[in-house]
Amino acid sequence: MNASFDVLEEVLTEKLGIETRIYAFSVSSLPSVSAEWFFKLFQEKPKWGSQDLQPFIRDLKVPGLSSEGLLLKYTRTQPSADAEPIFSAR
Repeated sequence: MNASFDVLEEVLTEKLGIETRIYAFSVSSLPSVSAEWFFKLFQEKPKWGSQDLQPFIRDLKVPGLSSEGLLLKYTRTQPSADAEPIFSAR
């Protein structure tokens, strides 16, 4: 049986060979300052796919910056083979 992790939010998944490990990681545990928010995210996981990152940044509100603006300010984008961008710390 194949399980899909798409329905889970606020969790980190890590692939180790054929196994996938799941870790709880709550948005409420992140700092309120956006620079610290991204620092903490990239401490937990150095590289994020855009779908993995969305649950953690969609509630982050900074006056004058959209979600895309926050990503441009605090991340680097790396192209990937599967067309989903990979984000890492700036």
